[in-house]
Amino acid sequence: MVVLKLSQVPVPKTNRYIRRKGGKVFKPPRVKNWEVRALWELRQQYVGEPIAFKVSVDIILTLPNHRKRDIDNMLKSLWDVLEKAGVLENDNLIYEIRTVKKVVKGQQGVEIKIRRFEEN
Repeated sequence: MVVLKLSQVPVPKTNRYIRRKGGKVFKPPRVKNWEVRALWELRQQYVGEPIAFKVSVDIILTLPNHRKRDIDNMLKSLWDVLEKAGVLENDNLIYEIRTVKKVVKGQQGVEIKIRRFEEN
């Protein structure tokens, strides 16, 4: 089992304003900053070859307040950085997901547990 932690919750993928400018994709600073930090944190914790087998993923999202957030959009951003950081070879290897959202005033973060998917 691989256990990883991020200090900030993902920026939801639907909040990404992407504009083609001269053939380039523009990401707002908030999105770019989160991605850069998440990639750095993941690369500090995971060294080795990308996981290339079917996996189950358990996610605990710790949110700082009760503001409405869509879990599914945050997870899409999380899958993207796990792939970019070289943790997963491809996010299509995720066969099972369990997500828990909890609110702890003033705290935020993500705990990610990745293990081999057991088919019944």
